[in-house]
Amino acid sequence: MSSTVLKHKRATLERIEKYISNTYFTDVNLFGRVDLKTSENCKLFRSIEERQSYQNFERIKNGGFALITEGEIFKPLWSQHWIKVVVPASVSVLENLYLHWDVSGAESMVCDENGNVIQGMSHKRKEVKIHCNAVGQEVTLFIQVSCTGLFGAGLNGMINPPNPNQTYNLNKAHLFVRDLAKYNVFMDLTVLYEIAKEADDNTSLCYDALYTANDMINVITLNNHSTESYEQAITIGQNVLQRGGNSKSSRDTIHAIGNCHIDSAWLWPYRETIRKVARSWSTTISMFEAGMPFNFAGSQVVQFSWLKQYYPTLFAALKAQVGKGNFTPVGGSWVEMDTNIPNAESMVRQFLYGQKFYREEFGMHSNILWLPDTFGYSGQLPQIMQICDVKYFLSQKLSWNLTNTFPHHTFIWKGIDQSKVLAHFPPGDTYESDLKIKDVLKTVTNNKDKGRTHDQMLLFGHGDGGGGPTPEMIDRLDRISSINGMPQIVRSTPQRFFETVEKSSKMLCEWWGELYFELHRGTYTTHAKLKESNRVAEFWMTDIEFLASLDLNNLLGCSKIEEMWKAILFNQFHDILPGSAIEQVFIDAMEDYTNLLKLYNEEWEQIRDSVLPDTKNFVVNPYNWSRKQVLSMSEDEEVLVEIPGTYIGPVCLAPTPNKAGAFVLEDGICLCNNVIKVIFSLEGRLKSLIHKPTGRECLEAGSFGNRFVIFDDIPLFWDAWDVMEYHVETRQEYHPKTIQVVESGPLRASVKITVPLVEHGDLTLIATVVTETPYVSFKADVSWRAAHKFLKVEFPLSVSSTDAQYEIQSGLVSRPTHANTSWDSAKFEVSGHKWAYLGEPDFGVGLLSKSKYGYSAQHNRLTLSLLRSTKAPDGNADMDDHVIEYAIYPNAGPLYASKIVQHAINFNHPLLLHTSLRQDRTAPRSKPALNPSRLINKTSLRVSSEDVVVQAIKKAEDRKGLVVRLYEPYGKTVFNVSVFHDLLKQAFSINAVERDSSKTELPMKGNVVGPLQFKPFEIKTIYLELNLADDMTNGSSCKKAKLNDE
Repeated sequence: MSSTVLKHKRATLERIEKYISNTYFTDVNLFGRVDLKTSENCKLFRSIEERQSYQNFERIKNGGFALITEGEIFKPLWSQHWIKVVVPASVSVLENLYLHWDVSGAESMVCDENGNVIQGMSHKRKEVKIHCNAVGQEVTLFIQVSCTGLFGAGLNGMINPPNPNQTYNLNKAHLFVRDLAKYNVFMDLTVLYEIAKEADDNTSLCYDALYTANDMINVITLNNHSTESYEQAITIGQNVLQRGGNSKSSRDTIHAIGNCHIDSAWLWPYRETIRKVARSWSTTISMFEAGMPFNFAGSQVVQFSWLKQYYPTLFAALKAQVGKGNFTPVGGSWVEMDTNIPNAESMVRQFLYGQKFYREEFGMHSNILWLPDTFGYSGQLPQIMQICDVKYFLSQKLSWNLTNTFPHHTFIWKGIDQSKVLAHFPPGDTYESDLKIKDVLKTVTNNKDKGRTHDQMLLFGHGDGGGGPTPEMIDRLDRISSINGMPQIVRSTPQRFFETVEKSSKMLCEWWGELYFELHRGTYTTHAKLKESNRVAEFWMTDIEFLASLDLNNLLGCSKIEEMWKAILFNQFHDILPGSAIEQVFIDAMEDYTNLLKLYNEEWEQIRDSVLPDTKNFVVNPYNWSRKQVLSMSEDEEVLVEIPGTYIGPVCLAPTPNKAGAFVLEDGICLCNNVIKVIFSLEGRLKSLIHKPTGRECLEAGSFGNRFVIFDDIPLFWDAWDVMEYHVETRQEYHPKTIQVVESGPLRASVKITVPLVEHGDLTLIATVVTETPYVSFKADVSWRAAHKFLKVEFPLSVSSTDAQYEIQSGLVSRPTHANTSWDSAKFEVSGHKWAYLGEPDFGVGLLSKSKYGYSAQHNRLTLSLLRSTKAPDGNADMDDHVIEYAIYPNAGPLYASKIVQHAINFNHPLLLHTSLRQDRTAPRSKPALNPSRLINKTSLRVSSEDVVVQAIKKAEDRKGLVVRLYEPYGKTVFNVSVFHDLLKQAFSINAVERDSSKTELPMKGNVVGPLQFKPFEIKTIYLELNLADDMTNGSSCKKAKLNDE
């Protein structure tokens, strides 16, 4: 007679938990029976070769080895060590044979005896399957141990600086056989336990799973070697799991996609990332080759290029899986870049060179931008995506917002120019799910767009430090994809997901403008020198490509330009340029910029001697407006010059200038020119800034400007990343002590000011007014030796507005100066490029910055963030001497008439006098110059309007013409823009990645393209086909101009 057992939920749930626990009762539970050690273990040998890289595998394999045992120690940090594992013949014939491998959490890479990479291992995956050797011979594996964990080697904490004394012990290396019947029951019970724990108590599914798991445990006989009881348990489990079936009870569909987010450099140097890619992607490929059914999305083109270069055999296997549709390259950008700091042209080049690699290697173009971990998203990104033929966007980082919950998961993202892309943030709020029931249910219940879409994405696989999906995750996927009462789960691809949403979703909401991230605001400032190097390098590329565009003898040349760009693009990765990586990453990055400068100089000299073979001194202006500037001709001579737009040639002197002067007053010192008047107190405090044409005082009455302030900078956790809103409560001002005149005109007037920062460092400031220049500039030399302090400079102004404007990529964004709502108050620190502006309809003041990206505007106060002093993950971040340049620019009239964009570019990238280094000007050149008269004293390319800005002038990727990229910067419609080129044959509109299929012919008249119309913030890419035939065959069709210095 049967009796009824009352199943209390908590007791029953914990019974199941303990039955499958890897911690409790393992001597009598199921977990302790699944894997059984073999009677004979493997033998281990350590390579004695000095060079331990994978590329040295053949030498290592054939070199010397020493016998080792468990307990072997590996060091130092970041080093590599090869272990030979010999599986004895007596056990190599066993099926389901595995090696358990644990080296204190260190990462390892397993290869077969021919050097083929099999998989990676770490603390999240400690086993590798040994393929059965039916003939009963020894099996040999080679394992490369990397002295780092998945998340680096932080001392006493993940994000702390790496521990240089870190060692790794070989804790375990033993063979075991997996009992598949017991394993399958174990996985069934694991999934049922999670359903019972996570599913809604008010549903029958919760209790069906609970009681089914309990019944399964009741029929299992642990100590019986027969599989009968396990088969019976699996049959019982089918009451819920229905393996092989299909869930029909939910309107929601979850698209499960394997993923492996690998930071290209973060808590480890990029050289380790190369190995992480091989370890992670080899694991995925091996799973495909074993027949496991899932799809995988891999991003970051640079990582594919690494695999091709360093692991060509593995790359070939990856290409085979791409061809089968299992492995999907996504993203199309060279790296998963930051989008706050890089300029627009850098972001275009991410796609240009990324998609080029995809096209050449895989014959594909990715139309998905994949940025799951980037710290906020520029409002210009939708347009940049569109002009690069990318229409879908994936992220999830805004789920980290500290103040406000972002209101959508699937929506239309509208850029500042009104370009639209379809965006999706997986509602599970993760890109590294392990497919536990909690993530599956959250993907549906957390969806903010219920009723508008029924499709959601769930990304699974270990990430950040790599790893990717595991066989256990695929086993989970097999079980949860067919449970009635659960969301329907399908194995999918990113493309299939977005196309499904695009076709089936309705009434999706729009979000217009930037996707501001309410966290990690300190990354606009951390690691100042790296950010400065990035901006300088971006300007270098503008110059070198403009110069190269004039080398019409050699349209196929400039081989180093792509290499230079890729170095810049790599260091715009979202943990490098923001400053949130370990010290070694920044040492490597600064070496990259040093090498970049070398390449730049080599390329510059080569192109210069082709374009300007007979010119001694010349200037280059790649922008489409005339530039007036004081130019140093030598150590002892300065002149005022006025250089036409898009010009290369001899110096053009400006008319006799108005003078700049410095005057000592009774109560201070005055600097002035024809536009501005600046007065400093006798201690060096800025007490007046007058715009002379209007007579308006720009500083708030009774306040000083140019105030240096330091704040305590102690975040909640993420040191290099975060500055918290409470830091403003710790403000401390540091006053100047001395001032003296150092220049008094006529071209330049300057004063030198000292500002003691006490224990935090020293600051010396040069304030300068230059003739014909409408702003006062400041150059600060700072010796910075602080700890958890934040240095800023403030300007309280006499203008007031509810919004301030900030330059972003090829445009601007307005942000509040008040804290009316939580969304407003969250923007207490924001990013901007070369300027910020606070203005009224007829007057405003701009703050120009030469290398800074962090700003704030509170009421009438504009602030520029200068230096932080964080201690993790780089304990020495910004502890250095810094040169910081900024300027204050008053302007009468509206912002769109201020020319602040042009002034900011002039300030950041002043004209330089270039000198040809050719010593023997009588020696024959390798090829004749192409009509020097078209290049010298005359501009080959001109743009008719200064209402648009040249973003780039470059050789086309097909090397058959030139590409000109222009944008409208202020948010207004511009009509009647024309582009002129001496040799123009035909002109086309083309997308930014220069796909021929995107070409559309443009109106022309003679050598003029146009008229063209620009919408607000629009970026246009124009392809110019040039008529070179006559010039290439007859270089004398134009009379050669006599150069000024001949």
